[in-house]
Amino acid sequence: MTGQPRQRLPLDVIFLSGDIGGNLPPTFAIAGELARRGHHVTIAGVRGRAQGSAPAGVTMVQLPALARMDVTRPTGTFGHWPALMRMALGRGTARDVRSLLASQRADAIVVDGVMLTSLREALRTGTPSAVLFHSLGKFWEQGMGNPAVNATLRPFGLSPMALFERCAARLLPTDRDIDPAGQGRCRIAFDWIGTTEHAIPPALRVAGIPPLVLVSLSTVWQKNQEDVYRRIITALGQLTKGTSAVRAIVTTGGVPIKTEQPLPANVELVGRIPHEHIMPHVDLVIGHGGHSTTLKALAHGIPLLVLPLDPSSDQPLTGNVIERNRLGRTLSASAPPEIIGQTVKDILTDHAVTAAAARTGERLRAQNGARNGADCIERIGYGP
Repeated sequence: MTGQPRQRLPLDVIFLSGDIGGNLPPTFAIAGELARRGHHVTIAGVRGRAQGSAPAGVTMVQLPALARMDVTRPTGTFGHWPALMRMALGRGTARDVRSLLASQRADAIVVDGVMLTSLREALRTGTPSAVLFHSLGKFWEQGMGNPAVNATLRPFGLSPMALFERCAARLLPTDRDIDPAGQGRCRIAFDWIGTTEHAIPPALRVAGIPPLVLVSLSTVWQKNQEDVYRRIITALGQLTKGTSAVRAIVTTGGVPIKTEQPLPANVELVGRIPHEHIMPHVDLVIGHGGHSTTLKALAHGIPLLVLPLDPSSDQPLTGNVIERNRLGRTLSASAPPEIIGQTVKDILTDHAVTAAAARTGERLRAQNGARNGADCIERIGYGP
C-alpha cells in the first residue's frame, strides 16, 4: 500500500567511552534518549560507580584496558594523566575496541572525543561514526585542533583533526552563545546540539530566608581539593549576619574533609546529593569549572563562583567564560577565605549578574541536547 510511512527497525548503537567525570552526563543522556526510542544501545568502557547507574535500557560492557580506571581516587605525582593517556592513545584500549566491534553489530558508533585510538578503530570498520565532545568547543579547538598536536600524531594515523573530519557527526553538547568557539571561525566543524543538562525554573524564594549556596568541586579527585574545601567552608561560616548571611550545603563527592574548627552552624556537609533536587532552591554555586556542573547550574539560572583546581584542564577556560558573560566570578584556587567570602557577597548582590544568569537559564532550559544528539545519531545510523 503506497503512502504509508516506512517502518524502521531499531538501531544498534555502540558508545565508546570511559569515566573521566564530566564526560558521563552527555553520554548517558543521549544513550538514554536512544534507548527510550527503542534502539539497542551499548556503552563500552565505563566502570560502575556506587553513586551512579546506567540509563534504563542501556547495556554496559567493559573494556579490559580501562577496567581499573578510577578517577575518584587520590593518585600520584602525575595525577590522572597516565589513565587518560591509556584511554586516549593506549594500544590495549584500541585492541579491546577492535575486538568488540568485530564481535558486535553496530549501525552507528559514538566515540568520546578523548579516545583517538578508539575513534580510529571505529572509522576503520566503515560504520557511520560520530565523536561526542564534553566541554566547551574552544577547549577542544585549542587542544585537539592545535597544529603541533596534529603534526605529532599524524604519522600514527591519530591526527585529531583528520579523524574528526572523517566522522559523520561531531556532537558538541554545550551552549553556543557563551562558548568562544561559537563566535566566528572554528577549526572543528561542530554539530552544536545544545546542553544535555536537565533543569527546571527556580523555586519561589521566601522573604527573610538567607540565600542558599551550593558547593560542588567535582566527583573526580583533584590535587589540593580538601584544602580548597576548608577555605570555602571557613569563608561561608563567616557570612552569618544581616544582609550578608547565607546558608550553605557543601557536597564533597565522598572526599573526607577534616576541619580544624567545628563546622559552622550555617554550613551543612554532605557526601552527595542529587543536584536536580536542590538546584531550584540555590542562589549561588561555588564550583571548580567543570563543564557539566557549570552548565547544570546555568540551566537552573544560578550564577557561579569558579575556583579552577586543575590548570591543565578546561576549568580555567570555563572560569573565563563565566567572567566574560557576567554570569559570576572566578578566583584562584588559592584564594583566602576573606576574598572568597567577599566575592560571594558581591555576586549575590550584583543584580546584573543574577539577571544574566536568569536569562541564560531560560535559554538553556529551552535546549534539548539529548533529543538533538539522538536525532543526529538516528540520521547517520539509518542513512539516506
